[in-house]
Amino acid sequence: MSVKNNKSVELELTRELVEQHIVAALGVVPGRFHRDVDAWLEEDFGSGDASIWTQNPIARRMRVEIIAKQDFKLCGLYFMAAIFQRAHGFARCQIFSQFSDGAEVKRGEVVLRGEGDAAALLLGERVSLNLTARLCGVASKTQQMKRHIQAAVAGKNIAEPALLETRKTTPGIRLYEKYATRVGGARNHRHSLDTGLMLKENHLRSFGGISAALQKARTEAAILTRIEVEVSSLSEFNEALQGGADVIMLDNFSLQDIKEAVELRRKSGHSVALEVSGNLTEENISAAAQLGVDYLSSGALIHQATWVDLSMQLYPLE
Repeated sequence: MSVKNNKSVELELTRELVEQHIVAALGVVPGRFHRDVDAWLEEDFGSGDASIWTQNPIARRMRVEIIAKQDFKLCGLYFMAAIFQRAHGFARCQIFSQFSDGAEVKRGEVVLRGEGDAAALLLGERVSLNLTARLCGVASKTQQMKRHIQAAVAGKNIAEPALLETRKTTPGIRLYEKYATRVGGARNHRHSLDTGLMLKENHLRSFGGISAALQKARTEAAILTRIEVEVSSLSEFNEALQGGADVIMLDNFSLQDIKEAVELRRKSGHSVALEVSGNLTEENISAAAQLGVDYLSSGALIHQATWVDLSMQLYPLE
């Protein structure tokens, strides 16, 4: 069932193992994932793959390999397996891999291999490769940003700030893109509007200011809800600091103003967490990482990530 190779022990990704991973990785029941997969497959199926009718029924079962066309950080391996299994329905499908999510994959390596019904493998090809290529791109981009932060604080008496993504995600696959940032080394910001109370610029205008918004939020929000306030100046920062925010987001602050905000927090004695956000890139995140803030958030982890290149190849059974 398993063989030794130059990476690790190759494992069969059974349906049971795949579903266990979905629960552990996403925190949702497998049915939630399967509903998404069904919708993606139906979108790609249309009224059916016309090429299937041209296949030779005698050669329906074939070997499959998913091959890396570049180096990347792997994310979505079990999702890819699940999509092929879903496309097979009750037909027999065996899938193996020497990797797991988070692994460093090199160009030319076989990410996944197996054996199945040729028609089902072809039906699942584009959905499985599209999702995996997207998630690997996000994980790889996140890892690059994380490494810049780690290098910036290495050997210094500075706590490493956590790297966060944002809600700038692709509609319909937020759950998976946020998982990919975790695989790449980030922590998640709020998952949706109901997993944290954030008072941004437009909210503050509707409330009439930071103090009024914070007062109302602290008296009416659910008791376990953390309250974050976005500020764009040091005067707004002071108001949020005195108003009792749990987290203050320093939006597009200069490096000098970030330093001053950190010092103001120290002098105040408040335990408020500080988050730096706004146009953080691989070029400037190192400087921000050394200033003593708690979080660095960047939408670029997702919206600037580039898909990786994967290829599916089918071969006759030997």
